Amino acid sequence: MQNSKSTLAVFFIVVASFFENGILLAQTQKITNQGINFISGDFNTILTKAKTVKKPVFVEVYLNGCPHCEALAPVLTEKSVGDFFNANFISWKTEANSKESAAFQKSKGVTYPEFPIMFFFDFNGDLIHLVTPAERKTRAEFIEEVLAAGRAALDPMQRTGSYATRFKSGDRDLMFLINYGKYCKTIKDQIALTEINDTLGKLLTSPQDITSQAGFYILQRLINDVDNPLSAYFFTHLNEFKSKYPAKDVKEAGEAILFHSLYGPKGDVYPSARIVNMRKDMVKIGVTETEASARLLLKELDAYLREKNTKAAVRRFNEYRKQASSLGLSDYAYLMKYFNEKATDNSYLSELPIWANEGIRLAKSTEANTKVMASLYYELAEAYWKMDKKPEAIKSAGKGLETAKTAKDDLTRFQEQVGRMK
Repeated sequence: MQNSKSTLAVFFIVVASFFENGILLAQTQKITNQGINFISGDFNTILTKAKTVKKPVFVEVYLNGCPHCEALAPVLTEKSVGDFFNANFISWKTEANSKESAAFQKSKGVTYPEFPIMFFFDFNGDLIHLVTPAERKTRAEFIEEVLAAGRAALDPMQRTGSYATRFKSGDRDLMFLINYGKYCKTIKDQIALTEINDTLGKLLTSPQDITSQAGFYILQRLINDVDNPLSAYFFTHLNEFKSKYPAKDVKEAGEAILFHSLYGPKGDVYPSARIVNMRKDMVKIGVTETEASARLLLKELDAYLREKNTKAAVRRFNEYRKQASSLGLSDYAYLMKYFNEKATDNSYLSELPIWANEGIRLAKSTEANTKVMASLYYELAEAYWKMDKKPEAIKSAGKGLETAKTAKDDLTRFQEQVGRMK
């Protein structure tokens, strides 16, 4: 950790504005139109022009209402910035929630880790560099921040495309690891991001470093594994973070770690006990018990059924039924199908008629003859058939078929079920 102290101190200064709501103050200089010449159109239009002139492409993605984007905007109108970017790039900008942005993300397979974000592509459309510029104390420093990003994009040795090689060669500078992590997050390289996070977990070990603004920034933006040492410290020392940072930021950081853990590479292998603890951690950061229970219900059920513990899965769902107030017909129809398909034994079967009756009772009048109701009867018939209750199974199958006809659903599976049970 000694080798990263100076870098940590520098990063502390760079990101200070993000944690103090410090928007770069507007300068008294007159804003001119001598800055970057952003071309109108969509990304493909810009790429076509770039191929014609054999220039790389610069893309700024901003978010309406983002104070950091608003701070960057006047810097991009500076003459020195315009002179450099107009000479070296074809430039385009897009608002994060626009249709053009959605199309851009889909075509390039990228996500936005934070705002603003600066992408650089070669004229063939391959990503060569990206930067999430940090606000600086002075306009001159902020200008240099933006120019440095452009210069790096033109230098193959500094581009983010070279980061994997630098990491493998042993580069462990803290700022480099953070930038490499944001790059991997942007291009959705979860395997490399996890490796970087493991390295960060070994690099930042003291409470002072972990709770520093750099450490908290890493927790907020990069950590994707609840078992990472930084995560472990975070969830066991929440009061330390709450005393230094806004409760909203602490809550969102914890939610992001838990979300990425549950839906990342390890999401389908966590044991049930670990997921239960994750639900408790969610409550600790400020999520209500009811909401936490709803968010993790299916993950808990999946874990129990992977462990061939159907009784525990049934018990968990019944606990949730008593707690939740928002369950409806579609929820019961889905869970009945879920258990019919995934349960490893028949211990759940006696519960399905109870769940079906509850779903029917909670159904709105407009749901009486819908595809969802037909599906509920279908799953109920399957349960009765497995319980060797043939009359009840045939009756439910008939109701499912008739409801499906009324709902103008595809009748194939309903007809096959009725035929199988006759």
